[in-house]
Amino acid sequence: MKKIFLCVLFFCTVFCLQAAAQKQEQLAYKKGNSILGVGYGIGNIWKTFLKEAISFPGITYKVTTTGPVTLIYEYGFSNRISGGVALAYSQVKGKYSGYGDEFIDKLTIFSALARANYHFGKWNKFDPYAGAGVGYVHSKYSNDQSATRNKVPGTLGYSGQLGARYYFSPAVAGMAEAGYVGGSFVQLGLSVKF
Repeated sequence: MKKIFLCVLFFCTVFCLQAAAQKQEQLAYKKGNSILGVGYGIGNIWKTFLKEAISFPGITYKVTTTGPVTLIYEYGFSNRISGGVALAYSQVKGKYSGYGDEFIDKLTIFSALARANYHFGKWNKFDPYAGAGVGYVHSKYSNDQSATRNKVPGTLGYSGQLGARYYFSPAVAGMAEAGYVGGSFVQLGLSVKF
């Protein structure tokens, strides 16, 4: 699932880069813009949680993560408001070793959120914004020592972001967001306008 998701992200990005390179825009953001972004979260909160929750003398618990990786699509409904969808994937693995026992925990999280942003400025290369999102989150936990796989029922998910894009060309921008986005507090990535 992860490999398919990453391949789709890659091909969407390449397609949009080619299409966007031909389109010239005056403002960084305006009504009618379509923006596709790919981001990677810095500081996965589930990694921090597991490291702190399983911290006892005499054991080793090594935690590794993938993501959150986020694919974001936005459309400019007005000169200030955009709306779209954010899909995120994250996986956290914890390897326990101690007291003669070893096991691996795995937590996988997928979210699909509808989100909206308010764009503050009217600059040629800089697009600051703030927004929020709400939608569906699906989580799955497994432990390699147990035959039971726990699927947590889908729940209501949310995001809140303060972000900005800086356009290096008329179509390609660097993106940074702070807030709660896909399981991290900071997200960095690239956006393409087409």
